[in-house]
Amino acid sequence: MHVDRLARFGSLDFPVLSVYVNREPFQTSVRSRLTDLLKPMRDLSDLDHDAQMSLRDDLGRLVGLADRIDADRSPAAAMFACHGEGFFEYLPLSSPVWDVALVGDRPYLRPLRSVRPVEPIALAVVDRKHAWLYRWDETGMQFLEQVEESEEHKGNYGGFSGYDEHNARNHADALEHRHFRLVAERIFERHRTASFGGIVIGGHEETISHFGSYLHPYLQDRMIGLFVVDPHTMSESDLAKRVERLLLDAADEREEALATQVTERAGEGGKAIVGLMPVLAAANAGAIDRLVVAGTFTKDGSSCSTCGRLDRNGGQCSACGSPVQWTSDVVDAAMERVIQTGGRTDQISVSSLLDQYGVGALLRFSIPE
Repeated sequence: MHVDRLARFGSLDFPVLSVYVNREPFQTSVRSRLTDLLKPMRDLSDLDHDAQMSLRDDLGRLVGLADRIDADRSPAAAMFACHGEGFFEYLPLSSPVWDVALVGDRPYLRPLRSVRPVEPIALAVVDRKHAWLYRWDETGMQFLEQVEESEEHKGNYGGFSGYDEHNARNHADALEHRHFRLVAERIFERHRTASFGGIVIGGHEETISHFGSYLHPYLQDRMIGLFVVDPHTMSESDLAKRVERLLLDAADEREEALATQVTERAGEGGKAIVGLMPVLAAANAGAIDRLVVAGTFTKDGSSCSTCGRLDRNGGQCSACGSPVQWTSDVVDAAMERVIQTGGRTDQISVSSLLDQYGVGALLRFSIPE
């Protein structure tokens, strides 16, 4: 089920259980951590009998999924259940989140929305005569093909007879040019068949920077990074580790740049804000283009049951006077509101100036303070 379809589910009669659990790195088993996470859920005495029975069934079902989580080998898993409504979803996740279990009237989606998307990546390991092409996506790394200059090309490149050192060098350079061009064409053909969001190049230091200039401009613009490796002694596990490190570093750089953009623009009085209360006001006004949250920053708050206004106060809505619903994570409610009004949300994991505020946003339009 797509996350936006999850966001449309809710129940007024039965509790919705949301659970996120990581596989590694922990000393304890997934089963024991699931049991510990769900233990507080067993004492929700304020629920009526039917709601308690629905939740009890969900708790038992989720603990029973421990073996499946281990078997999936994904870094983490998300589970959503509401037995009374016949609702259940299990989602393997492509990156770690934080262990959490919550009961509410709708799925708790903030950890799921914080998962960094995994775009398919092209990996090319290149030397002057060979190339090994791979695809990297949420399932891992898959070998695509090996490309090398054919024998008929080697002996038939007009004008180079190889009679002296100069001609031999020119011949070798011409063959390298042909080879690099062929490899670049094969990568772009692969891209046209199954699009790549970026590309990583590995090989000898003197080769990799030179090869990049042969790529199609579209892929040159999406270069993620280069790494040095001996193509003839490399292992696929070593390649996977190097690509993963490059992808993590590139994601961290993007997050740092985003946090800097928000804080600097807010400090200059531009269309940006920092701090929870300004963010809630902007979310209520539908003014947020991009919401940025520092890590797992969480505050409780309220949502009006009539007009939907987000606030930190309980009791009655300050806008329309209707009763409010209390939530343990009003930041999550703000994220959902921003998405509903056409904005984007990011939860960053790097340390930045945004840490002192917890949350910030880029705005479509300024709002009164």
